[in-house]
Amino acid sequence: MTGKPQICTHRGCTDKPVARRLCKRHYQAAWKAGKLGQHVKQPPRKKDPKICPPEHRHAAALTCYNLHQCRCTPCIEHRAETDERRKKDKAYGRYDSGLVDATPVREHILALCEFGIGYKRIAQLSGVGITPVRSLIWGRQDPGPRYGELPKRVTREKAERILAVQMTFENLAGGAKVSATGTHRRIQALAARGWSLRKISARLNITEGNFWALQQRDQVTADTHRRMAAIYEELWDQEPPHDEWHSKAAYTRALNFAGRRGWLPPLAWDDIDTDPDPEPSTDAPQTTGADAFLEDVEFLLEAGEASEQIAIILGRKPGAIAKLAERHDRLDLARHFWSTKRQDAA
Repeated sequence: MTGKPQICTHRGCTDKPVARRLCKRHYQAAWKAGKLGQHVKQPPRKKDPKICPPEHRHAAALTCYNLHQCRCTPCIEHRAETDERRKKDKAYGRYDSGLVDATPVREHILALCEFGIGYKRIAQLSGVGITPVRSLIWGRQDPGPRYGELPKRVTREKAERILAVQMTFENLAGGAKVSATGTHRRIQALAARGWSLRKISARLNITEGNFWALQQRDQVTADTHRRMAAIYEELWDQEPPHDEWHSKAAYTRALNFAGRRGWLPPLAWDDIDTDPDPEPSTDAPQTTGADAFLEDVEFLLEAGEASEQIAIILGRKPGAIAKLAERHDRLDLARHFWSTKRQDAA
């Protein structure tokens, strides 16, 4: 405690002191008795200057002086310069605290989180610490009477950095879940250009057995979406090589497979991610013959699908597919379903 004591130091006295920590009455009594020497004025208390570690930014911010109570020379000089500059700015009417309303920033963070960009990802993209971003959503997390209190203002620099983060697929974390519509449409559009599922899966670095399952999902990871978008940008205006008989057969099967399912080519989309689904075409054939059905089976086998999965995709039993292939002298296709047929019979 600094300054004079609030009451007289004489035992039992509660009067206000006037000198030597004594009230007027007890000061006069001690002077007359010659006992003032017992109440010698104490020297002023000397504060032990606290010095922060050298790796702290002493003169770059007021954190060391205000929060850490550092009293090194750079901190003291920086604090004095800051106070002087603030006084001048206030006197000339140009003082700016550097703080802005936190409400628009908080609403932007909530919109990003709803899109799928978490607060940690926002902090990483904006270069702002995790704690300020988290405080804008849930309030102060440090224990005390202000726990949970939402900040009303935020520094202009932090606000500009956070508001610069946009709701795009590129800003999503690799494991974030997004709609698979864009990925499905890109695969279908490339197939409509003649690219086989095997070639697309090889470029996407996904095993052939899992590639068709990818097309049945409602959501995919943002990393898969970005990789498929990059492949689509590279191949959408190109046809696969189909000079040799094998590549030409794969090219033709891909075109027929996509055509029977009404898959649209790349130029049919304005925005392949957000365009609404088109109305089904009435010109497309509603039924397919045996040759077309077996061609679909061959296409899926080439893509690496298991025979059980092909039966589920095409809506036929494995035994029925085997019989159909046998009747049309396609034993190369029927043999894939013989083992499954025996298991069903057993």
